[in-house]
Amino acid sequence: MRVGLLYPALFLFIVFIVTPCFADFRFAVMGDSRGNDDGINTEILPRLLEQLKSDEPEFIVFVGDLITGSKYSDEHKKRLLKWKAIIEDFNIPFYIVVGNHEITSEKSESILKSIFGDLTYSFNHENAHFVILNTAVYKNFNRIDEAQLEWLKSDLEQNDKDIVYIFGHSPAYPVSHHIGSSLDRYPAERDRLWGIFQEYGVDVYFCGHEHLYNRSIHDDILQIITGGAGANLRARPEKGGFYHYVIVDVKDDMGFELNVKDIEGEDRESTLYN
Repeated sequence: MRVGLLYPALFLFIVFIVTPCFADFRFAVMGDSRGNDDGINTEILPRLLEQLKSDEPEFIVFVGDLITGSKYSDEHKKRLLKWKAIIEDFNIPFYIVVGNHEITSEKSESILKSIFGDLTYSFNHENAHFVILNTAVYKNFNRIDEAQLEWLKSDLEQNDKDIVYIFGHSPAYPVSHHIGSSLDRYPAERDRLWGIFQEYGVDVYFCGHEHLYNRSIHDDILQIITGGAGANLRARPEKGGFYHYVIVDVKDDMGFELNVKDIEGEDRESTLYN
């Protein structure tokens, strides 16, 4: 399935009153929760999780920059374990994407693996396939190397699910303070990756890195930037600069609805894709 027509939130509201549609399942996406308390924004992140829990997602995918990392291995691990404990307090299953702020030394990747497992992986849930990419390989930020591209192609060739969601930390098409320091830093490699997305019918690429919310479409593939889980906001509110998370309701007819919610639980954007 590819991204179809976009329906404004008001129109959706009217349509849902007349013809309710029910999600096959619901998950959440959020990212960039780093701050000053052991590298974590311990004020904003729990507030968002408390609000998110009321939406009852089956799981969260966190698109990187969990913490501001430390160059000292013991301190780095302590910060990651504290972040993990905060998430686990809310009893919502979660998957992580590696962000550049988790990679501060050669040991960083092994520390992450010891806590969270593989850093490049995929899984299925109901009628959807989920792929987690690593755009923050040590000393190789903002690119997907040949080995990871080959793994991705092999993974997508074997996929038999109707919907494909891919997650990375760096945007392919940044819109703000990370223009030139995202996947666009190596445009030929970015274009090759996007070509694989097109070839295998990827529906959405979710990412963070920029501390804001943004939705855009490139060659019929949706990119969602969701970097509002606690890191310093880097845009005006009307340009997506607000603390937030994204709820994804996946329909049994292969459509899906995206709802962006702010820290007060208010809907900031609602869009249906068929």
